[in-house]
This record gives sequence, structure tokens and C-alpha cells, in this order.
Amino acid sequence: MTRRKLQTARRGRRTPFVPPPASPVPPVRRSTLLGTTSVPMPGEGAVRQTLLPAAPAPDVTPVPPSSGQAAVPAGWESGTMTSDSNPQPDKADVAILIVDDDPRNLFAVRETLEDLGAQLVLARSGEEALKHLLRQDFALILLDVHMPGMDGYETAELIRLREKSRHIPIIFLTAINKDETHIFRGYTTGAVDYMFKPVDPLILKCKVAVFVDLYRKTEEVKREVEAKQRLLDENERVRREMRQAEQALRRSEERQALILGQLPIVLYTADLTPGIPFRYLSDTTETVLGCPASRFIEDPQFWESGLHPDDRNRVLRQLESVHETGLTMVEYRWRGPDGGERHLLDQAVVVRDEDGVPTELFGTIMDVTETRQAQQQLAHAQKMEMVGRLTGGIAHDFNNMLMVVIGSLERLVPGLADDPKAARRAEMALQAALRCSDMTRRLLTFARRQQLHPEPVDLGALVAGMGELMERTLGGAVAIAIEAPPADAEPLWIASVDRSQAESALLNLVINARDAMPGGGALRIRTANTRFEEPQTAHGMSVPAGDYILLSVSDSGCGMPPDVLERAFEPFFTTKETGKGTGLGLAMIHGFVKQSGGLIGIDSTPGVGTTFRLYLPRATMDALQSPTPDEDGADEAFAGRGETVLVVDDDADVRAVAVQAVTALGYRVLEADGAEAALTLLDRQPVDLLFTDIVMPGGLNGRELALEGLRRHPSLRVLFASGYANGTSAPEPEAGASADTGSAADPGAVLGAVLSRAETLPKPYRDGVLARALRRALDLQAPLAPAEAVRG
Repeated sequence: MTRRKLQTARRGRRTPFVPPPASPVPPVRRSTLLGTTSVPMPGEGAVRQTLLPAAPAPDVTPVPPSSGQAAVPAGWESGTMTSDSNPQPDKADVAILIVDDDPRNLFAVRETLEDLGAQLVLARSGEEALKHLLRQDFALILLDVHMPGMDGYETAELIRLREKSRHIPIIFLTAINKDETHIFRGYTTGAVDYMFKPVDPLILKCKVAVFVDLYRKTEEVKREVEAKQRLLDENERVRREMRQAEQALRRSEERQALILGQLPIVLYTADLTPGIPFRYLSDTTETVLGCPASRFIEDPQFWESGLHPDDRNRVLRQLESVHETGLTMVEYRWRGPDGGERHLLDQAVVVRDEDGVPTELFGTIMDVTETRQAQQQLAHAQKMEMVGRLTGGIAHDFNNMLMVVIGSLERLVPGLADDPKAARRAEMALQAALRCSDMTRRLLTFARRQQLHPEPVDLGALVAGMGELMERTLGGAVAIAIEAPPADAEPLWIASVDRSQAESALLNLVINARDAMPGGGALRIRTANTRFEEPQTAHGMSVPAGDYILLSVSDSGCGMPPDVLERAFEPFFTTKETGKGTGLGLAMIHGFVKQSGGLIGIDSTPGVGTTFRLYLPRATMDALQSPTPDEDGADEAFAGRGETVLVVDDDADVRAVAVQAVTALGYRVLEADGAEAALTLLDRQPVDLLFTDIVMPGGLNGRELALEGLRRHPSLRVLFASGYANGTSAPEPEAGASADTGSAADPGAVLGAVLSRAETLPKPYRDGVLARALRRALDLQAPLAPAEAVRG
């Protein structure tokens, strides 16, 4: 039989709704699904089953039957199918889907279940039911089995295929398919019950009520689970935030503790009772104050006992006034158990309770010892700088006056040859002036106004020459011994050093040795030749292999412990009492030796003594073969040959002496009292050599005059004179400038390079030194252009 014929037969066998026959005595009736159960009146017999009276059919359009199996609605399995028929849901919290192609059955079921408080959604076909399932969820589906098009089995299969609807219970209702095969198929497609029409309305209502109640309880459980989950999530979020806050607080506390642990600060709280005993001190107490915090808490008088006697009364009075002022800041000296004295800055504030009553003191103690020491050292250094400037200025002016005295005496001595007595007196005056010149040179060394000027120096003779000065410096309590190389040994080599700096370094070492032997002792100074086969390194200095001259100074004093020895050359570091040492002596020696290309070694043992070893470089053969100036007079080989020399000096007396000396040497001399007058003379007539003082007040100084003179007259030679021994710093060639005066380099750089090679003659100078300096300037300086070319 074809499917169409089978469907026609099924429609013919469907039990229709027909009105029941009239009854003479109306029975008590209760509503039933597809029929009623009449309860007989008294005396009436058996119960009989009838169908419900036909109810007005709702105004619906029946779904036309389709031939064959109905197609699956598009999008059903994916859950994307939509429908134009979208019924408005009731306010009920549960919905029941009723599917039947007969409107009368739909009406009957709705009348039976409407008092359950559920939303009843009616569908007249499987396709319409699937559309409703796409829009909302249902607690139960009442599904007719025999329907045109898509029957109940096919509809149930599609419902179970969809993930979102497969959990919905399905109850099959049928009036035809009652055999076991259909029942088995119904359960196979996922039905939870299989009921036959006509169905007792009470039974149907009870079954549906069970599923409705189950759905409501399930939803309530879901809501409770969701509420609990939200609560758990909220609790987890709060706990996570609390953990994060605790971690952040812990990290902050760790950072704060780390910072406070590195700072020289002690936090404390104290009572406001007399003596202000401590309640609490931070862990940095031992680092800052040299003893544990418990020492201060257990002994209330311990802190006060460490106050410096000169500060105690002032500090206690100021702390007592904190009751009135509410805060205080006081600086004092405090001596701990280790004997070390610390400068402490104490800042405190009164803490009050809610009623404004003072309860305790909260404060900080900061160690400002290094700051105060640095301030003292800076003040001392500034004072030394001011003294140095004053000393240098005095030495400069004194050299100018000595220039007049020495120059005049040198002019006077030759004319007194016939009067031995007068000649002897003039010679005595000249020697005294020369000794004054030596004294001013030492003043300039102290003031550090002297450039480092290496020259060949016999260190043995230098030490011997300073013997008398060192004996006066050491006093009678210290015995000094100067050891020279043995007579059968190789003669002492000549060192290449700045003589004045070498003398200053030796004198500093002698003074340090004297201070290390307050009760007296022995001092030994030794010189010797030393040869390094390999490069040597010590105290930040490195020297190559070669020949060096050793200058050793040993004392029998207190010696230095290792920690002090490591800082021996540190500027401003000193172990002497305040006001008795600058901490600059060894630092200046270190700089002098390093700049000279030498090396320093130290051996020191506490209680035994200290030995300083200065290794100074050996002079080259060229330096040894250079002629030694004869300060007693001018050699005829260095006399002038008629060259024109322009003498420039702002001091008239010094200029007059210089003019006389240069004229006596056989030069044609012009003179000027300043830079402007000198430039005017340079422009008017040819000049071979410019002999100028460096320091001149107002306008151009000597070096600026020489630069301008070389720009105008490239053939000019230059010789400087200065009362600052070696004068001020010479201008350095600019970076990248060539030293070749014939190159096409920057003109300013070339002029600077020429001036950097110009000689500086220290005042006061002797005639022999002047003669050689003039001759070297004229014969050895390479002019920028030949004089003949310039004059032509």
C-alpha cells in the first residue's frame, strides 16, 4: 500500500469529536481529555465513557496534509530556523508545548491544563512545533503521533537531534497506533510516556503537573546553583583582590624595609616622661649607632650617657621644649660603645590621642657624619684655595720686586770691582735676594700655581740640599739619616722630574713621618737606582719596564692598618685630629708621581713603621747632554747680534731692569707698558722677538698679545716672563690641528701650537738665564714665515 493511501486510511479511522447523546438526568460531570467520565446519580448503574461535546473550534487554518514524509525544516538541526508566527509568551515561569493537528484536541488539552499556571503553547504540526522550539525552552512536549506531513515520531527524532531541545520530556498521545510496535518506536524516539486517547484528564493533568513541578524545581536548583556560583565567583574575586592587595602591601613593606635598611636612619618611638626613654627602635639601630636597639630600651640612660659633653645640655633643653612646640629638630654628637663619634640629626614630633592629649614621641635619627665631614673638608679646601690664591698673588708681586733688586745688584756688582768691601756687600745682598726668590718659589709650589716642568734632577743632591730644612722641620726628637749609594756602586742616575714638586713631595713625606712619631723616633731617607724588567702596577699607576730612581722615606712610627693603607691616597682622607691635617698631602704626591710617569709603593706595619717608595723616571741622554745654565753670568756665545727685542711689562721698574739687561746683552731694545702700545710698535717697525710679561692688568694679557702679534707678523718670535714661576697654562692646540706650521690648518690652532712651544722665563731671572732664553727663542723657534718675506 502506498504512503498516500495509508495516510487516507489513518484519517478514516481517526475517532472524531461528536456530541454526546442527551440524558434525561444530567449526571455530575468532570472534564476529561477526549471524553468525560459520568458519575451516576444514586441508583444509577455502571460508569459509561462519552466524548466531550464539540467545542467551538478556534479560528485557525488547518495544516494541509502533504504527500510523503515532510521535509526537515531548514536550519532546525543548527538552531538557526525562524518563523513568522511568534506567539506572545505568558508571564508563567514554565511553558508546555502541545502539538496536535486537530484544533479540538488542542482546545481540550488547553482547557484541562490551564489551571497549572504554565504557559501553554499550541502547535498544529511538527513543523510549527520545531519553530516554537527554536524560540524558547519547554518543560514538556505533548506530541500527537498521527499527524499529516511530519508525524510525531519524525518530529521527536528531530527534537532529539538538537542539543538544546534533546533534554525536553515528550509524551506521545495517540488514538490509533496502540500496538507494541508503535509503542516501542515511541520510546525509541525518546518519549518518556505513551498515552492512548481518550485520556483521562485527571491522569494527564497529574502527569503533566509532575513534569511541571520537576521543571520548576530544576530551574530553582539551577538558579540556586547559579547564585551559589556567582557568590563563589564573587568570593573568589574578593579573595583574589585581597591576595593581590596583601601581596602589594607585602612588596611595599619589603621595599620600604629595604630602603630604610640602606638609609642611615633610625625610626623610634619614646615616652614623653623626663629623659624620654625609648619604646621602640628600628632594625637599623646597630648599623647607624653601633649597638643593638635593646641596649637603648633596657637602659633608659644609655642614650643620654653617649651625648657629647658640649652638646648634652643644649640637646636635653631642646627635647624638653617639644611638649610646647609639638616638634623639634636637633643635631648633636654622640659617642657609641666602639668609641666612634657620630654626628646625628634627630627630628621628633609629638603624637596625640583622639582627645588631643600627648601620648608619645615619634622621630627619626639620621647619621650625618659624612655630610658634616664633607662640609668641613670643603670649607677647608676653600680656605686652602683662598690662601693659595693670596699666597700666589703675594709671591707674584714679590718676584717682581725681587726682579728689580736682583737685576739692579747684577748691574751694580761689576762696577764695584775696585771696592772689595762694597762688592762683598752687594754680593751678600744679591745672595739674600736669591734666597728670597727660592722662598717665593716654594710659596708658589704650595699654592699650586706652578706647572709641572720636568728637568734633569740629581735626587741625591736634592735630598742633601734639603737636609737643613728637614732637620728644622723634624725637631730634636726625631733622628734623620740620609743614605746615598755606596762609593763603589754605580753613580746615582739623573731623574726627569719637576724639581720644586719633588722637593714638595719629599717635605710632605717628612712631615707625615714626624706626625707618625709624636714621641720621637728615627727617619731614614735613601736614594738608589732601580730597574724594572717588566711593567709594574700599583695604587692606580702603571709604568713600563725601564730605569727608575728610587726615593725612599722610612719612619719608625705607629704604622697604618690595612683599612687605612687602602685609603692613604684618597683626597681629604686623614687619620689626624680635626684641624691638624688636610688629607691632601699624599694625594698631591700621588698626582705628582703619576704625572711624572713614576710609581709609588708603601710598606706599613702597625706599631713598627711605614716606608714610602717613590720610583721616578730616569732622564734621557738628550736631557743629560743639554747645557746647564750658568746663573753667574752670560756666556759670550749667547750674546745678542743686533736683533730687535720688544720688552713689554706693566711694572715700570721691572721693565727698566729688563731693558737694561737685554741691552747689555747686545740687542736693540724697544719697550711698551701694555698690549696696546706693544701692538702699535709692532705695526710701525720690524721686531724679531717679543719679550712680554704674561700677567698684565686690563686689556690683553701676555699670551693674547702674542697671539695677536703672530697674526699680524708671522715671523715674530716669542719669549714669556712671569712672576708665577712657570706662568699660567699655555694654550693647547685644538683637536685635529696639525703641529706643522706650514700646513693649511686652522690659523688659530696653528698660532696656539706655536705658542705652546714658546719658553716661559720665571721671575726673578739672572742675566745668564735671560741670555740663553733669548738665544733659544731666536735660534730654535720656527717662525710662521721668514722675516725677509714679511718685510719685503
